[in-house]
Amino acid sequence: MPKLLPSLSAIVLAALPLAARDAPGELVMLAPLDQTMPIVRFSNGVLTGGIIKDVGDALAQRLGRRAVYLNVDVAGVTPALSSGRADAMCYVLPFWIDGDYDWTIPLLPDTEMVVARADAPRLRSLKDLKDTPIGTVAGYRYPRVERVLGKQFARRDAATMDLNVQQMIAGTVQYTLAGESTLFYLQRIHPQLKLRPELVFSSFKAQCAFSRKSQVPFNDANRAIDALLREGVIDQILARYR
Repeated sequence: MPKLLPSLSAIVLAALPLAARDAPGELVMLAPLDQTMPIVRFSNGVLTGGIIKDVGDALAQRLGRRAVYLNVDVAGVTPALSSGRADAMCYVLPFWIDGDYDWTIPLLPDTEMVVARADAPRLRSLKDLKDTPIGTVAGYRYPRVERVLGKQFARRDAATMDLNVQQMIAGTVQYTLAGESTLFYLQRIHPQLKLRPELVFSSFKAQCAFSRKSQVPFNDANRAIDALLREGVIDQILARYR
């Protein structure tokens, strides 16, 4: 993600004493405000559900700790992780965020794709999107799309993934870039929208980034995640949202 000016969340984080954020026995996880279901669900500013919470809760339990979630916007991720104010963030890849972290084994499969409205013209390839308004999330990187479209990548940034999807539903754009997990969730809860997967341009398995100043030993975290994968816990979590 591009380097941004310090956000309000980053300023607030810097003002809080470290001990208040990472007390003994806690696993402090970042909850990204720019995401939407099934990745995160917020109620009155509190993370109450979604894949990130379920994975964080399971990981904390495996480590014998209590999961604590710290809300951040895009610009607040790097300051929180680099300083050790948060232990980790899940559902990310190394090229998505700036900073030097310890990365867990891949654990959360997903696919990046072009999602289309039912009335949008069919696409043969990404090249068909040259100079076409495309729904995107501010601060997100889309390397494959950027390589293909270059200066003809007509981004229409929204502040969050939820708002990104909403601008397509409202007809502001006919296409948006989103994850397969997000599309499947929307298709399940809003079948009347008739959104369709148009083009897949990237498949991946997301990881968890651990701060190198975390009080949680990274080897312990990696072993815990390996156990969650081996025992089918991660698959069970993902199945809840499909």
